[in-house]
Amino acid sequence: MIPLDIRLYTWVDVEEVLLRIQEQGNWPQWLIWVRAYWDSLTIGISPGNQAEAKNWLREVYDPRFRIDSENNVDGFIILESLQRVEKTLPIILEETAEDPPIPRLIPSLARPGVIVPNRQDGELPPSFSADFPSIVAFHSFKGGVGRTTNALAFAQALTEGGYSVLLVDGDMEAPGISWLLEQRLPSPPVSFADLLALAHGDPSPEAIDSVQLVAERLQSALIDNIYILPSFRSNERFSSLEIRPEHLIQGAKNPFILTQILADLGKTLGVDVVLVDLRAGLSELSTGLILDPRIYRVFVTTLSGQSISGTARLIELLGKKAPSARDTDPLPTLIISQVPDEVQNTDLFSNQERKLLESAKPFIGEDLQLLRVITGFADSLQVLPSTWEEVITKLKRSVIVDSVRPLLDLLPKKSSQDIEESLLITEDSPVTLKSQRETLRDFTQKRIFAETAEAKDFLSTIPLRHLASDNRHQVPITVVVGAKGSGKTYTFLQIIRRENWQTFAEDACATQVQINAFICPVLAPINSDKAISILAAEVLQKTALALSFNNPLEIYQIRDYIRNSYHLNLHEGQWRERWLDVIAWSVGFQPEEEGAGRALAEHLLHTQQRLLVVIDGLEDLFQDFAKEENQQTPLRALLQEVPEWLGLLPGRPLGILIFVRRDMVLAAVRQNAAQMIARYEPYALKWNREEALRLVAWITMQSKIIPETDIEKLQDMREEELTQLLVPLWGKKLGSDTSKEAASARFVLAALSDFRGQIQSRDLVRLLNLSAKASVNDTRWQDRILVPAGIKGALPECSTEKIKEIELENNALKDVFTKLRDILQEERKIPFAREQLRLSVEEMKILEENGVIIREKDDYYMPEIFRLGLDFTLTAVGRPAIMSLARRAARQGS
Repeated sequence: MIPLDIRLYTWVDVEEVLLRIQEQGNWPQWLIWVRAYWDSLTIGISPGNQAEAKNWLREVYDPRFRIDSENNVDGFIILESLQRVEKTLPIILEETAEDPPIPRLIPSLARPGVIVPNRQDGELPPSFSADFPSIVAFHSFKGGVGRTTNALAFAQALTEGGYSVLLVDGDMEAPGISWLLEQRLPSPPVSFADLLALAHGDPSPEAIDSVQLVAERLQSALIDNIYILPSFRSNERFSSLEIRPEHLIQGAKNPFILTQILADLGKTLGVDVVLVDLRAGLSELSTGLILDPRIYRVFVTTLSGQSISGTARLIELLGKKAPSARDTDPLPTLIISQVPDEVQNTDLFSNQERKLLESAKPFIGEDLQLLRVITGFADSLQVLPSTWEEVITKLKRSVIVDSVRPLLDLLPKKSSQDIEESLLITEDSPVTLKSQRETLRDFTQKRIFAETAEAKDFLSTIPLRHLASDNRHQVPITVVVGAKGSGKTYTFLQIIRRENWQTFAEDACATQVQINAFICPVLAPINSDKAISILAAEVLQKTALALSFNNPLEIYQIRDYIRNSYHLNLHEGQWRERWLDVIAWSVGFQPEEEGAGRALAEHLLHTQQRLLVVIDGLEDLFQDFAKEENQQTPLRALLQEVPEWLGLLPGRPLGILIFVRRDMVLAAVRQNAAQMIARYEPYALKWNREEALRLVAWITMQSKIIPETDIEKLQDMREEELTQLLVPLWGKKLGSDTSKEAASARFVLAALSDFRGQIQSRDLVRLLNLSAKASVNDTRWQDRILVPAGIKGALPECSTEKIKEIELENNALKDVFTKLRDILQEERKIPFAREQLRLSVEEMKILEENGVIIREKDDYYMPEIFRLGLDFTLTAVGRPAIMSLARRAARQGS
């Protein structure tokens, strides 16, 4: 089967599959040689092995290999393509008696010494019409000058200014932007390398189909309102670039084909600006753009002598090779980066700046001036974080975005947007404090458990926004991992209620959703409210009817079929086929017939229909997963084999969302479990501090105890803003504003967090409920809804209930908790030593891995959310408070 990280866009990907097999030493003896190119895959085989070769190819390229005996080829492979035109790569088998050839070693230095012109002198590309986006290219003579940081800051300035953006990581040798996406978008749908390879093999001179295909796939790469095209789909393979920009240019009639396809791509996406971060230096990876006078060329340099001199010579060269000769050609722009405040008015700065401007005189003449921007030195930006979200947060908090904002003046103008006023609770509200407290109490009581939740509205958290945004034009194929109480069943409920993926994605704040996929709940939790079972059955019936199928199998029948298959000792591949079949049977397609799953995929592709399978309640179906191999195998097949197979289907007609606990993943997936979890990390149901506060704010708004705000505004609020927003709920502090008590928001987050920094949504809702219940009849605190004593008094019950729920799902923790309860009361003190509690090293490891304890020197500490339920007390020595423990955990986690 095709490796998970390969998608067959072109012959390059087809060849990559065979290279992987060769690397693994699995090259068949009858296979002599392979030649792959855009028009065919030709395979030399020893005589008499035609049938064996076809069977091998069918296995290697499953499910995309087809036999073809009518077109003078031996078969073909289905490539990724638009729905209206299927793209295939023909396969030709040539029998040969020759020995395998010995590869010839060809040394190569890819970087040229000078910039080579891509056109004849005097030849100018035609100007773009007004309906094309502006193309802005950031370049630097040297690396390490802040080019990517300034490009990201400019992207942020563009979005804040109302511009829509396509951000391209054009640095194919050191793809900085691509690395930032490893956690946010671990499996990018398409890359710049794909665009180059597709355009290179496209029979159309304008590469129309290639641009359309990449634009379609990019709909799943819209992050923070920016379409992002990384250099490669996998950072592990970035050293292998088969088709480089210079290859595309050399083989094209249009020497500016690279600019043209980026402009066409931006136009197809409907963006205002295509922003490209280029490779530093005089590299052929960059010359295709910086030698195009239609490009807004932005050159970044520091004040260092080498950088200034190199940038000056580069500008001189551009003045000769690619001047802005026409009125429509924009002038280059300079960014002098990392300039300390104390240097800006010195002779050093003036002299270096003069060198740059002097070099531009032949380029721009005597009457024109280059725009130059100065971005200051900022310690916080010298070492950027490794994730997209953290980098964007740092940029917003610095002044660099404001510094590059003058570059917007170069572009066609966009109308500014008004900033809404902050949410305030009016003092003249006729609602009494008691009624607000009662309302919050009743509202949260129904929402502690998803199984009894009645509301159809939901908070679109970061993971759900990622899930919706990344699948606006395709059905999702995702494993959603979350602990008990993190909102798995609640999310499952909200998805099936909407009956169609497009509706859910739009409600999750995704824009321009264009995928009409019916929802099919194959499995649902057993221990849930009857309403969920009834709703799941109703949705199944509606989906079957919409697809023109009859007699869908009910969920209890699916469960029975899976349970009855435990004893058959099937391997993962056989279980994959069973899972595919039950998916088909669930919607009434070929009920109880083997092979129905594969046939359903073909049927959906033929009828151009889409189906999204949603699965929850696996803990009910596989109750002995931790110990029983016959339950781990089907679970492993569902989590790995099924998504992999579905992801390889041409046209992606069938998607799947699997809600599962993390401990089940770790038990079932024995190899590369961490890699699998990391792949789906953007969609994992986790609650950090900011998201937890946003949930509290959303609940209070839904309960109408404070005025509602626009959901988009709530989504954009940072932790500081949310903290201020919630002051009317629980006050600034757990006491008067001048007291020495802890800040309310920080106290709640610290009290409910484990020592891995995790907060569960159920714990938050339960705390609000218990606090409101205790606050109803309070007459002392008139400046807040939840009183300090109510918040503090809710913690013991929150802790007790949380431990009960954990013990239902985590047998290893349950055993250790039982052992802790058997210890004498006087020995249950914090801090403690391992020997004091008579726990084994393995048991301590279990507690640490689950965030129950943290070690500092020889002492162990326990967070409040576990301490109270396990009835541990604090020793008189030091008496570490809740906030102290939280700081201790944060210190060790940093």
